[in-house]
Amino acid sequence: MTHTAARVERLFWVACPVLLFVVMFGHMTAIVFNALALLALGVAAAAFSADRPPLVRWPLLLPVAAWAGWGLASVAWSPYPMVSLHAWCDEVLYPLVSFWGFWLFGSQLRRPEPVVSVNWLACLVLATISALNWGHLQPPTANTFPLHFYNRVGHTSTLAVFSMALFAGFLLRPRWRVVGASGIVLCLFIGLATLNRFFWPAAAVTLLVALYPLYRRRLMLAVLAIAVVGAAGVGTLELSSRLRTSGAAPEVTQARDVVIDGHQVYVPGSLSAIGDTVSADTRPKLWAFYVGQAEHHAWAGIGFGKPLPGIVYRNAMPPALLAAEPQALTHAHNLFINTWLQTGFIGVVLQTALLLSLVARFWRYQRAEPWLCAAGVALVAGMIAKNMTDDFMWQTTMLAFWSFAGLLLGYAEHGRASAGSSQSVERTMSTAGRVEPLRESQTVKLDEKGR
Repeated sequence: MTHTAARVERLFWVACPVLLFVVMFGHMTAIVFNALALLALGVAAAAFSADRPPLVRWPLLLPVAAWAGWGLASVAWSPYPMVSLHAWCDEVLYPLVSFWGFWLFGSQLRRPEPVVSVNWLACLVLATISALNWGHLQPPTANTFPLHFYNRVGHTSTLAVFSMALFAGFLLRPRWRVVGASGIVLCLFIGLATLNRFFWPAAAVTLLVALYPLYRRRLMLAVLAIAVVGAAGVGTLELSSRLRTSGAAPEVTQARDVVIDGHQVYVPGSLSAIGDTVSADTRPKLWAFYVGQAEHHAWAGIGFGKPLPGIVYRNAMPPALLAAEPQALTHAHNLFINTWLQTGFIGVVLQTALLLSLVARFWRYQRAEPWLCAAGVALVAGMIAKNMTDDFMWQTTMLAFWSFAGLLLGYAEHGRASAGSSQSVERTMSTAGRVEPLRESQTVKLDEKGR
């Protein structure tokens, strides 16, 4: 059985590189599901393999089971059970199975850099598409090649944030540093091309956390890095806002007050586009509406599924809000408010516990694998930052997040195990070296006595 399981696990070498590439694109559903089927077979084989850790020792088993179980239970009280079940498979089952699959795959990798370069290649293709179609990526997007395979700008910018963490963890090594740095630059270019305003705060958080091993012992360099990244983040956010509103309003270069949710806030002329964007943003109104509705089902929610709140609360939404924000019925534009709406306060606690458990698992390797530890924490921090003003965590975006997390965690554990075995061998050799002269001296003494 062990030999058969080992042969089935070879499917990881097909499924994982394929997923690393195709999750970055849209309209790849058939390939994604075929790769997921192979990945699931490999995970099942590993669960019955004597060469693998027993299932009870797999990472995050308890928080995964709690979150997945509560989400599945919420299907029972959903007004649209099939919608909820389909969403649960997309957002929980498939991503978490892929997490374990990539963890198993990463724990056996000797050289992960060529595998991660598959994602680098996908980012290169995305950057090329973005350059060729600059200014035309916002919806409605023409359904032509290669834009047919370009995911929506919100999802693409989120995937770029995830890829930066992946490159920082694996490719900022001596022989691969150029590839890793260029991959991060590609991701920044992809994010800029999407004109997604909230890409830049998420990118700044991701880079500051992921590059922590680079500057952790250099306080002045750390302060300088934070200042530079912060200034660059504000500047690019202003640039993105101006590009989005180019031609829609006259450019303002003088300082003035803008009204944000009824309050006047001073904004310098150099940041006028950010002020206009924030003052016109409908998110505060959306959050207020959905929070008010969530209080009616505060503990258990209305049932799993991102589209469910929009379906259930369609008639309760004020027409003025719907007119101001046509996408108001899609979701609440916040990851945790969406979770609260669907699965209640219990669901928010369980989801938060799962993410904190993932961070704690990475933190174990802060000394043995500092770059992988920082990259794993950056992956979680960037995901949360990106989804505080929206919610892109579904389908391939959620799949990419948990796949990258599994790969980082698996190789971190592999690296620590290799380091531990090397130290054990060195201690054994050192002990043997000390024992051998002792034996020789004892033999000499016995010979002398015999004479």
